[in-house]
Parts: sequence; C-alpha cells; structure tokens
Amino acid sequence: MERQTTDRSAPPVRAELSGIMRHTARKLVDHPFYQGLADGTLPPGALAHFLQQDHWHVLPAYADAHAGCAARATDPGHVLLFRRMSTGTADDAGRRRARVRRWAARLDLPLADGEPPLLPTTAGYTGFLRAGAARSLAAGTGAVLPAAWLFLLVTDELLARGTPASRYAEVIEEWHPGDTYRALLGTLLDTVDEIAQQLPAAGRRELAGHARRAAAHEWAHVDAAWRREAPPRDRITSDEPHENDDTEERTACAE
Repeated sequence: MERQTTDRSAPPVRAELSGIMRHTARKLVDHPFYQGLADGTLPPGALAHFLQQDHWHVLPAYADAHAGCAARATDPGHVLLFRRMSTGTADDAGRRRARVRRWAARLDLPLADGEPPLLPTTAGYTGFLRAGAARSLAAGTGAVLPAAWLFLLVTDELLARGTPASRYAEVIEEWHPGDTYRALLGTLLDTVDEIAQQLPAAGRRELAGHARRAAAHEWAHVDAAWRREAPPRDRITSDEPHENDDTEERTACAE
C-alpha cells in the first residue's frame, strides 16, 4: 500500500484555487442575473427566487457543513473557527430572511407563502455541502470555501458596478458584508491553507476538487434563479416557455 505523506513544500492551496475563484467570480458578475441586479433591470421574480432559495435552503446547509467540519477538525483553532462560521451563518439566516421581507415590501418581490419549496438545483447544492462535510475534513473544507470567497468577490464588484439611482441600489449596498467579513474570510483562507498543509497529496486533491465543484454549484445556483427554475411537477404540466429560459445562457461553469 502506498504510504500517504504530507508535502509541506507545496504552495498554499489558496494560490492553487485563486484563479478558479476569480474566473468564476467574473462569470457570475457577467451573468445576466448580476448584470440586471447592478443596473436595476433584473426581474423581481428572479431576485425573489434567488433570495428564497439561498436564505431558506442554502444557508442552513452551509451552516451544517461548517458544523461537520468542526466535528472532524482536530486543531482547536480550526474547530473554533468552523463553529463560529456555523453559528454565525445560522444566526445570519434569520436576519437575512427578515431583510428579504423588507425588500419584498419595498420592491414588490413575489415571495412564497411560508417556506419556499426546495428546487432541484438548490437540492443538488445543499446535498453536496452536507455530503462533503460528512465525507472528510478535506472534502468539507473544499465544499464550504467557494461560497465565502465568491460572496466577497462578487459583492465587491457589484458595489463598483452599481448605479446609486438604480432599483436595487439599496439591496447591493446592504448585501455587501463589509470589512469585518473580509477579515473573517482571511482567517478562513489561512485555516484552509493550514489544513491543506497537513493533508497527503490525495487529501489535497480532494479539497481542491470539492472547491471546484462548489464553485460550479454557485454558478448554477445563480443561473437557476435567472431561469426561475420551477418544481419538477410544474415543469411537467406547463407548456409555456419562461421569459428567461434561454438555453444559450445556461453554459456550465468552467472548472
């Protein structure tokens, strides 16, 4: 059996993944969803779709994945960070849902009554997050990293591109997590680097592979909102094409 050894001379894993994250961020901000959010032309239904799927379903799964990483980590500092990310995300989900309701009242966003249904693309992403954390610390760490990293890259760009007088200017400003989050992301990246340095080559590949797949899920999550993906039963019974159902826009996120 091949002996599993760590390679402490390997470069930080963030250097390996930085190009992928920046490429995915560019694809996201150039997607019609975020272009429309920046210039105010995004259909309200598309924004409502994204916010409900994200805040009611993805965020709880993201919190669960961090909790799973905390359970698998052995370094006390890593355990503390993952627990902080888990509890912070769970607490933030409630605040974000209240904010969505406030935005809905002001912007006439069509929200579902009660909890929105879990849609197929979202189910794929949430299942991936939870499965990664259940598989190993390497897989879990890779699964949770892109959401945090891409969130800051994309919201930074939205602030730069947004027009103060546009319909969604307030949404963009409030959506940006600020410098406290920027510092927290730096700590998370340091932690991921430390974990990767302790992994054998196969574990490092597992971490990077899950990060690439998570980045693809992030793109699909946004694209599904733009298309306003329907529950399977609605897709079966409806013969009406959707105004945003353009297959040319549905390109896979390059890994």
